[in-house]
Amino acid sequence: MLHVVQARRLARVVAGLGLLLLAVPAHATDKYAAEFLRVGAGARAVGMGGAFLAVSDDATAGYWNPAGLNYLKTKSVLYMHAEEQHSQVHYDFIGVALPQGGEVGKRSAIGISLIRLGVDDIPVTPSAASLRPGIDFEDGDGNPATNLPTENNGTWDAGERLFLSDFELKSSNDFAGLFSYAHDLSPKVTVGGSVKALYRTLVGHDAWGAGLDLGMEYNLKQNMTVAVVARDITTTFMSWDTGTSESVAPSLSVGGQWTHAFSPNNALTVAADVRTDFEARRIDSNFGSSSLAGELHGGLEYWFHNTLAMRTGISGRDLTFGAGLRQKQIGVDFAAVFNRFFETDGVTFASDEDQGVAYRISGSFDF
Repeated sequence: MLHVVQARRLARVVAGLGLLLLAVPAHATDKYAAEFLRVGAGARAVGMGGAFLAVSDDATAGYWNPAGLNYLKTKSVLYMHAEEQHSQVHYDFIGVALPQGGEVGKRSAIGISLIRLGVDDIPVTPSAASLRPGIDFEDGDGNPATNLPTENNGTWDAGERLFLSDFELKSSNDFAGLFSYAHDLSPKVTVGGSVKALYRTLVGHDAWGAGLDLGMEYNLKQNMTVAVVARDITTTFMSWDTGTSESVAPSLSVGGQWTHAFSPNNALTVAADVRTDFEARRIDSNFGSSSLAGELHGGLEYWFHNTLAMRTGISGRDLTFGAGLRQKQIGVDFAAVFNRFFETDGVTFASDEDQGVAYRISGSFDF
């Protein structure tokens, strides 16, 4: 009977968050806006396929589920670096978790997370007005479209030969800062939230934005937890200096984890998450319709002597593997992501076959 009551309470929470998302005023959102926020944080979580909502008990909790900050026993800092698309894209994450202590049911914690995704050395073609005659182009070279000679007017005309060799190099960067807080509502229920500020740059232009994530964890048993996370719950807006704006649609994720201890130092964790986006994301989704799309995440983690971990998982259409090592206060984790491993319907990006395997490595320190 107790489990039935607990299940009903959880169902009410999920339904309440769903209604809250539906009650948010409808805005036209931009599909794949702020996509860098979906890359993932921490090689441990990535190695488990991103199925980390109900597992999050390290310094990445502010990113995955802020309620998980209360499950850290000590203060912790974690840094992750990744390079994708044959090292052209650089991704960095650093998170700090500061549990405030207290007995179960009265705990609280804060966390700070910083994210940066960047592409450097992008060659920028100069505008036609800035081209220099005799240096950047051959003035009066002729217009092949009309077979008529062009005038030596000192400006570039269509058809005049270009001599461009030196390009100005620019960078594109996406930054996010998350301030997170978690608090126990009861010995079984923990809630948390993350306020995030976004800053983006693209070839001389920039944009600012802000958003809010809410999360909850519910302990069904000592070894079984379920979680709910609503991201961008108020719709995250970004305003560019060009006068245009972008917005990120809300999403709702539900997950759970079950851990079986074979001995005090050996344990297996099974986790699964489902993320629902309130927009059609056919390329990344596993199921959906014209207005909703769902993404599946599943993962396994086995700890041997609380020192060595092996992991594998499924993240949407990607296959992941990982490993971890813990020695006292220091931890090192590694993950490999095989992009589009489960591609089945022919929906691909250009040059999908040449994406390569993405690798993640992270290190943590507890203090």
